[in-house]
Amino acid sequence: MKLILDHISFERDNHLLFSNIHCVLQAGDIVQIRGANGCGKSTLLRIVAGFIEPSSGALWWQNKLISQQKDQYWQQLCFVGHQNGIKPYLTVRENLLLNSALLHQPLPKHKLDSVLDRVGLLPLKKMQTQQLSAGQARRLALARLLISPARLWILDEPTTALDALGQALLVDLLNQHVANGGMIIVATHHDLPLETTINTIQLDTKQLAPQKIARPNQLVGELHA
Repeated sequence: MKLILDHISFERDNHLLFSNIHCVLQAGDIVQIRGANGCGKSTLLRIVAGFIEPSSGALWWQNKLISQQKDQYWQQLCFVGHQNGIKPYLTVRENLLLNSALLHQPLPKHKLDSVLDRVGLLPLKKMQTQQLSAGQARRLALARLLISPARLWILDEPTTALDALGQALLVDLLNQHVANGGMIIVATHHDLPLETTINTIQLDTKQLAPQKIARPNQLVGELHA
C-alpha cells in the first residue's frame, strides 16, 4: 500500500499557495502538515483526498494515478474535516447508522454500542446531535473512523474542541490505526504524542526555500508568500 504526493503545487486567484510538495506514504506511516492559518493545510488535504485537483503535480495510489481510480481510492480513505459532518436533527445513534449505510458497512447494535462506548458517547446515543457540546460532536465525528474500513485517514485539525480525555482518545485511535498498518495524513497546529515516528510537511508563509526532511521518507515543501 503506497500513496505518493508527486511534486504537488496549487494556485488560487493567480497566487501560488504552495509548490513542490513531495511525499511517499506506506503502511504504518503518519505525516503531519504544519503551518499558520491560511497557508494551505486544508487545501492540501482536500487535494490528497481527491476533492480538488492540484495546479501541477500528481497523486498516485498503488502506482496508479488517483484521477484514474477515484471511486476505488475513496473506498480506501476516511476524511474528517473542519466540519463534523453530522446531521443535527438525527440522534447520535442515527448519525452512526447513516454513516454505516453510506459506507455499506453493517453496524449491528452490539458494535454500534461498542463504538459509542469507545468515544464516550454511549449514554447520549438517543440525544439529538444539535444538543451535543462541541467536544462531544467532535467525538462523534471521530467515531466514523471506527466504523470505516479505510486504510488511509485524512484528518483536518482533529483535536479541535477536544478536552484532555478526548485528545488522549484521538492519540489512541491514531496509534492503533498505524499499528494495524494504516496510514494517516493530519493537519495540526500541535505535535501529537504518538508512539511512532511522525514525518512533517511544514507550510510557512515566511518560508522561501524548499524544506527537506528525510525521516525516513523524504518530504519536500515550498511555499510562496
